[in-house]
Amino acid sequence: MACTITLSTAYTDLAARLYDPTNQFWTQPELLLYLQEAMREWNALAGYWRGDFLLTPTTSVRWYDITSLAAAPNTLRPLTLTVTSLYTIIEYHLLEPPAAAGPWTGSAQFAISDLQFAVARRRDELLGITGCYITYATQAATPGRQSLPATTLDLRRLAFLPAATYGPPSTLWQDDAWAWESFEPDYTTLPQGIPFTYAMNTQPLFSFDVDRNLNVPGEYELLTTQGLGLASTLNVPDDWAWVIKWGALADLLGRESNAKDPLRAKYAEQRYLQGMSLLAMAPALLAARVNNIPTPIDSVRAADAFNPNWEGAVVGAPATILAAGLNLCALTPAPDSNPYSLLFTVVENCPVPELPADCINVSEDIYEAIIDEAQHIAMFKCGGAEFAATAAMHQRFLTIAAIYASRIAEMGEFAKVLYAQSQQESALNPRLTNDDPLEVASGG
Repeated sequence: MACTITLSTAYTDLAARLYDPTNQFWTQPELLLYLQEAMREWNALAGYWRGDFLLTPTTSVRWYDITSLAAAPNTLRPLTLTVTSLYTIIEYHLLEPPAAAGPWTGSAQFAISDLQFAVARRRDELLGITGCYITYATQAATPGRQSLPATTLDLRRLAFLPAATYGPPSTLWQDDAWAWESFEPDYTTLPQGIPFTYAMNTQPLFSFDVDRNLNVPGEYELLTTQGLGLASTLNVPDDWAWVIKWGALADLLGRESNAKDPLRAKYAEQRYLQGMSLLAMAPALLAARVNNIPTPIDSVRAADAFNPNWEGAVVGAPATILAAGLNLCALTPAPDSNPYSLLFTVVENCPVPELPADCINVSEDIYEAIIDEAQHIAMFKCGGAEFAATAAMHQRFLTIAAIYASRIAEMGEFAKVLYAQSQQESALNPRLTNDDPLEVASGG
């Protein structure tokens, strides 16, 4: 298909919208970041770009991170953005030199450390609340209380993997001290064996106890959400990295300092909260095939509940894909030595343009909405009434994105079911209670 809109055209159109055709106040590198963010935001809201990629599983390997180029070299959802990517666009928003993570040459209102800590705080908060990235790990099972890594934000699943010849893996179910005292009152004197439950809420964060001491060697298998501190990675899908940016800007503009800007800080916080709530419902894995045979997608929690020996099943042709978060999946059974080809259908990363001749592969109506949003984002650094005047453009962008999301959902009778598959784990294994915190606190 012939390309009708190039990045060069978008540069010209956006600069004209900003009444800056010679790029005096908004340089081309800056406009590129705004255009890319608007396109990524469009894909995040509408699920516009979808595609297939092949993964060749390894014999007896059950768990795969479909965002990892090491585990899935052909993935369409690689995590390519870093904290440095966010520093640069934040610096443009704050009218500071775009030094990325380099030596600070800007005003005394900010320092590079301010940006580093603001991004790190909001990224870890986003990871902890949405559970969008799940980390698979194992650790040695030792007697007594088990400590988790200090970076742990949430423990999503726990299983015990006995050493070879000592039996199949065993899922541990989460419990608490009240349940143990009520339904297993002799748990402290039970003979050694394979634990059945674990408890966290009466233990120091982050650690857990099990209901009986082990009598066989082995290790614990953990699915966790991990904080990253000042690490350069984001562990958030590329199309949702803008959510972290707005959270960091809310912190930077909300401090008691010369940089305080309550109106823009409030706006940035609203964008962060809205984006975080949408990310918690975002789709990723839509469909799967094994050797071109359609294969059902389920949650890890469902397999634990209704097929409790799934991790101990004899290796063979994978019959089910189990999804956890937006990145991790398991094959059950684990593949044997026969060759298998896995085809994953996913909401892929937005294909952002980089060079002036690169194509912006959208229709004219979508293109105008993207330019609207890019203009709105670009005006953030102006602040005040000038920025507020572009709010209607942002609302129009959201409206068009909602219309297209509805149109895409209507393309199939069960499109919403397909999109919900990525969140089955959260639905069966919720991260938050439904209790009203105010009623709980008041005893109501």
